[in-house]
Amino acid sequence: MSELHTMVRWGVIGVEGPDALTFLQAQLSNDVAGMTEGQLRIAGLCTAKGRLLGSFFVVRKADTVLLICRKDTIAGLVKRLSMFVLRSKCKVMDWSDRFALRFSMQNVQNKPMSAQWLANDEAHIHFRPLNDSMPSLALLEGSAEANTDAAGDDDFELALFKLGIAYIGLAAVELFVPQTINLDLVGGISFSKGCYPGQEVVARSHYLGKVKRRAFKATSTSATLNVGTDVWMQGKDNEPAGQIITVVAQSGLQHVLVELPVEDAENANAGFFVKTDAGDFALTLEKPPYDVHQKGDQFELA
Repeated sequence: MSELHTMVRWGVIGVEGPDALTFLQAQLSNDVAGMTEGQLRIAGLCTAKGRLLGSFFVVRKADTVLLICRKDTIAGLVKRLSMFVLRSKCKVMDWSDRFALRFSMQNVQNKPMSAQWLANDEAHIHFRPLNDSMPSLALLEGSAEANTDAAGDDDFELALFKLGIAYIGLAAVELFVPQTINLDLVGGISFSKGCYPGQEVVARSHYLGKVKRRAFKATSTSATLNVGTDVWMQGKDNEPAGQIITVVAQSGLQHVLVELPVEDAENANAGFFVKTDAGDFALTLEKPPYDVHQKGDQFELA
């Protein structure tokens, strides 16, 4: 197991109470009522128009649900979810000071998309295999601590980039619908559960026609790229081709997930770039590790 690095850009929302599961089942894009304590799920929270307000890695402990997400979105998400609690017997709280998140790369013997709870309420959360290792988080109650080193965040977000798993930070709020960040392709949407905000838009994209815009991996030598930055296609100056969803800098490169038209992104002769104050920088596109022409989850849910 690699060294543990405490994370500073990611936090935890706690939804606690006897109605926590049924409440979140009516709010999130994925099935949480049917998940066990040993499972890890991905889910999104949408507006009525299907735009993502946030995305989560979801774990359950009895009647408590923990939503792991980017810390800069937590205040808005807690406020939004709390508006809909009404008579449900549960509370939505920012628990980022209650828990520490630590990232490591472990061997692949652990079950993908799983959570292991220890006796001291510590959880070890495992994602999907990445080469010979598996990205993992340790969720430690009562261990939150001040930290200015974002190495754990960078390593975690680079692992998500390699797995083709996008997420919503503050700069991406309400920019994307779930399918354009491939949420359906990584197990983040249930098409058999009950209603939730934005479900009609999400279902329409799934059942009527094909999804025309998807997230693709890309790298750039630009010094700085930002979430929400427009991406342009060479030869088409009338409007941007897409936008950056996530970005993490490592090893002298900017690693981004970018939303683009599938037809253009798969055109071998197409070139894409971003405009910055330092000039234009080309993006080198890569295919995500799944088929963007498919609909729905291509991986068996844990």
